[in-house]
Amino acid sequence: MGVSRLAYLGAKATDLAAWKTYSTEVMGLAIGSDSSDRRLYLRADERHHRLSIHAADNDDIEYVGWELANHEALEAVASVLERNGIKVAPATSDELVERRVLELAYFTCPYTDVRMELTVGNEVAFYPRFTSPRDLSGFLMGDLGLGHVVLFSADVRAAAEFYVRTLGFGISDYVYHPGGAAVGAFLHCNPRHHSLAFFSMPMSARGRKIQHLMIETNSLDDVGISYDVCLERNITKSSLGRHPDDRGLSFYFRNPSRWLFEYAWQLRNINPNSWMTEKYTMGASNGWGHKGLFSPEE
Repeated sequence: MGVSRLAYLGAKATDLAAWKTYSTEVMGLAIGSDSSDRRLYLRADERHHRLSIHAADNDDIEYVGWELANHEALEAVASVLERNGIKVAPATSDELVERRVLELAYFTCPYTDVRMELTVGNEVAFYPRFTSPRDLSGFLMGDLGLGHVVLFSADVRAAAEFYVRTLGFGISDYVYHPGGAAVGAFLHCNPRHHSLAFFSMPMSARGRKIQHLMIETNSLDDVGISYDVCLERNITKSSLGRHPDDRGLSFYFRNPSRWLFEYAWQLRNINPNSWMTEKYTMGASNGWGHKGLFSPEE
């Protein structure tokens, strides 16, 4: 009765005009027809939107939307959260319209201070069908959800255990520093290797709550062509590479708000019912590539 998939992400941005150009020319996403001068709806598949970018006076994540199967599942998760001392509030009627969902309740994550939204009935836009404004074959979402989101947290083990206990996630793996401390936790809620992750490494000099959002492409060429586009614009954060845990071939690039996107291809899927948590040590069990990912921010 827990969370089924990552549904959408909302972000605050100081330069909405830059995002409007970037979303089509770099990301290959479509701008929703009901966007405004204060909010961009960005499409990547048959959903009404997968990203919402809101005009604001700072740049960071604003909320994360999680999808549940039905009203009963939402009620069950909300009850568990309340029993664990977490206040759950219902959405306003305006928020339901803005998010394009039938039901929504939300809470503030005690380990990241990010608003987490629990949703049922996310709107499907059957027509017009999504077509990328760039020469991309599209994105792998559907039953696996939007992708994965990585947030900063001072205590990644406690954060992971909280989401297992309350929202029904499973722990895919932990990443440890050679000195012994856990610096990363990766969690699944469906066969995608992870839909949520936490990092404690101080990679956000500007105090942002989000490190990156991963979106999986349908083809290797989609990653390669996007990499060339980002190189030309000097917005790559890393070289191409492959992580040891999710096994996807990917690279990272900056957005107008200076946090990161990851475009990846052919990520590892798992069986959530039989998966056994794994451990990796930074340096000793790294994959290859991704040069520059952990370099300090400019």
